[in-house]
Amino acid sequence: MSDEPVVSDGKKTILVGTDRIEVTDPNQLMPVSADLLTEIRLNGNVVALSFASFVNDGGGPPEARICSRVRITLESLAGIQTAVQNLIADAAKAREAAN
Repeated sequence: MSDEPVVSDGKKTILVGTDRIEVTDPNQLMPVSADLLTEIRLNGNVVALSFASFVNDGGGPPEARICSRVRITLESLAGIQTAVQNLIADAAKAREAAN
């Protein structure tokens, strides 16, 4: 799994094992807003996740429009879980400090 991203010389990198790997976005992917989890299943060591945006534009019935499909190893997902738990804990501490 990777550690926190590092930016030096204008390049963003992550640590993968003992190797520092440059992060690139050649297709300049646009962020998507995901409101719903529509798929979560395990296939061997790979977790399949699909996310959808809730669309209710008034012109028809509401729908869950798939916006992203992710296939990720259990090991990588465990790293994401730890990072998200830390983020939530930090946010809770910041809220407590603000009150």
